[in-house]
Amino acid sequence: MKKSSLFMASIVVASLLFAISLTACEVTTASLSEATMCLSVDSDMRPIDATDIFATDTPEIFCSVKLSSAPSDTDVKAEWIYVQGELEGTENYLIDDYTLTAEGTLYLGFSLTEPDTGWPTGEYKVILYVDGEEKLSVPFTVQ
Repeated sequence: MKKSSLFMASIVVASLLFAISLTACEVTTASLSEATMCLSVDSDMRPIDATDIFATDTPEIFCSVKLSSAPSDTDVKAEWIYVQGELEGTENYLIDDYTLTAEGTLYLGFSLTEPDTGWPTGEYKVILYVDGEEKLSVPFTVQ
């Protein structure tokens, strides 16, 4: 094979690999901020009665977060995690997760209702994702 043909073949292969790598790396303009644990949210999903300590009989726990500059079909997922506490042998337990699809700049609200037996005391967190990538973790306590 001539040197020029080998050179051209290597340029084509490099170009293809570069193009493939670009399609595998999706970049989003979406960001999350102002993640707040609270007792309620208003009609715009902004936090009401912000707190990071909840009673065992709190009827519903909310997490409000601001989504900014999100292109259409942006997925925001909240994972509710029981980190540790009175439930011995149970650590970093996924209680529930929920995904919302949104676009633009707006507040989103996620919530979890009280279990029938009340909230176990301990440490919890909500992990927030944008399009599958972890962005924020918001800790809270039930006592």
